[in-house]
Order: sequence, then structure tokens, then C-alpha cells
Amino acid sequence: MSASTARKLPITPSEYLEGELASEVRHEYIDGKVYAMSGASAWHNQICGDIYSILKNHLRGGSCRTFIEAVKVELSDDLGNAFYYPDVFVTCEPVSDDTHVMREPKLIIEVISPTTGRNDRGEKLNAYKRIPSVEEIVLVEQDWPEIFVTRRSDRWKKHHFTQMESPVELQSVGLTLNVADFYQSNPFPEDVQRPFYLRFREDG
Repeated sequence: MSASTARKLPITPSEYLEGELASEVRHEYIDGKVYAMSGASAWHNQICGDIYSILKNHLRGGSCRTFIEAVKVELSDDLGNAFYYPDVFVTCEPVSDDTHVMREPKLIIEVISPTTGRNDRGEKLNAYKRIPSVEEIVLVEQDWPEIFVTRRSDRWKKHHFTQMESPVELQSVGLTLNVADFYQSNPFPEDVQRPFYLRFREDG
């Protein structure tokens, strides 16, 4: 985002997209406001890379494509306009001239860190549900083995996994993985647990 654009708020989607092309720092855009994204840890990056590689290999040769971290998805409806950078996502939309924005993600995966967890479980999850093409949203905890799959059917349903051998079905792409597959580069110690202060958290 250029300095001149960042000072003038609210900005239009087109101003945001133009500024983002020239910016060395990625920003997400929500209804005229921009939010700089902080750098990710090596642990976070490895988990994203593992998931991306699994999906890319699984979908190789088909019409769907997998993206990681640096490509935006757009949300545009009567409630507002936003651009997000999911950690990993899959889209089956036709190839277009716009190589920086996808508008029909099918599967979205976010790897949750302590600093992003509240936003990923709340505002961002609810925003992704508003994208008509989205079939599944997966939240992967970074620091302990825990995965939430939120799937669209007649209503949104959440599925929760904490055991390393538990099968996690990604119906949107026809793939079933074990929880351990999401953490293959960073296996956890056997005694790792969800932090005490989160053990009784309501996950709606």
C-alpha cells in the first residue's frame, strides 16, 4: 500500500488493489479500511506448506488450483466488500487475466496462531461463509493438534478433531487426511495439549 493511499480512508477496492501491487507489505481490506498483515512464524509457514503440497498433488491434472498465502480472495455482497489472504485455498474458477484475486474459492484453510485466533474463528470465518462458492472452511491450530472443519450443507456444520489418527474428510476436494498429515513437518510431543484456558472454550 502506498503512503498516499494508506492515509486516505476509506479507500475504494480499486485503490486498494492498485496500492497492493506496489506495497512490500500485504494488507487485507474490509469495507474501505486496510489492515497490515504481520509476518508468520517458521512453524506456521511449514504447516501451510505441507497442506499446500498435499492439496496441489491431490488436484494435479484437474481443473482446480491451489494457492498459498500471497493470492487474495474477494468477498462482495450487499453487506460489504473485502479482500483476504487465506493461508491456503482451492478454487475451480476458470483462469482469467486477473492473477492477483480469486473470487470463487471452494476450500479455504487458515492456520491459527495465538495472535490471529480470535479473528480467524470470528470475523474472518463469518466472512468466508458469505462467499457463495465456499463449501468448506478449515481452521488448523498451529501450536497443538486441533482442527475444525466448517462445512456448508442445508446449514453450516462444524466438525472437530483432536486425535492425531482421526480421519479429516475434505468433501469439497474429495480428500481424506489424518490430523497428523496436517502437521507432518512438525510432529508434536505426545503430551502436548490445548492450553488450559481454552479447554472449556465454546466453539460455536
